[in-house]
Amino acid sequence: MVAIVHHSGNFEKLDAILNVAQKRLGLYGFEKTTMSEIAADLNLSKASLYYYFPDKESLWSAVLAKEQTEFFKLISVRMQEFRDPEVMISEFVALRHEYFTTFLNLTKFRFSDFYQIRPHFREMIGQLKQLESEQFTEILKRGKKSGIFSIKKPEETARLFLDILHGLRITVIRNRPILELTQEDYDLMFKKQKDFAELFIRSIKNKL
Repeated sequence: MVAIVHHSGNFEKLDAILNVAQKRLGLYGFEKTTMSEIAADLNLSKASLYYYFPDKESLWSAVLAKEQTEFFKLISVRMQEFRDPEVMISEFVALRHEYFTTFLNLTKFRFSDFYQIRPHFREMIGQLKQLESEQFTEILKRGKKSGIFSIKKPEETARLFLDILHGLRITVIRNRPILELTQEDYDLMFKKQKDFAELFIRSIKNKL
């Protein structure tokens, strides 16, 4: 889906473009960032930048895909470090919060109306939610298989859990721009989510 052209043999340059674009788009957002500014940051001509990406939308798509890939790779690696499903749930919540404060483009994308008018970005949001749900479902299934959790429908429970985490985040943001959030806001957000995760774990633990 991401339009990247003529990059064969130039992966280092492509990586440099994505890293620079990630920083500028994260700081200033899609609407306030121009291809000319990104080219200037890279000491490239606009023509050279367009050689890799035909427009700003395709570049932003690539940045979002990069952040999404990095996030799920991080989740997968960290989940392999733990055996206790309860610890995995707590770590999952912590990593999601870490990504929220780190991957600014993906974060702003999820809390904007941008994707509502662009079918491709709406599709990306759907893919992100599905991958998150699948990863969390696996944690719940592991807990159920080991007899730690008592869950009838892991898939539905996973989706509900993630929806509630999203809602708790919204109660803190309250329609404010992401870049206006303070450290106190982030701390409150994490506390709400962590408290809910602890309540959730207690509710699904096998009482036997």
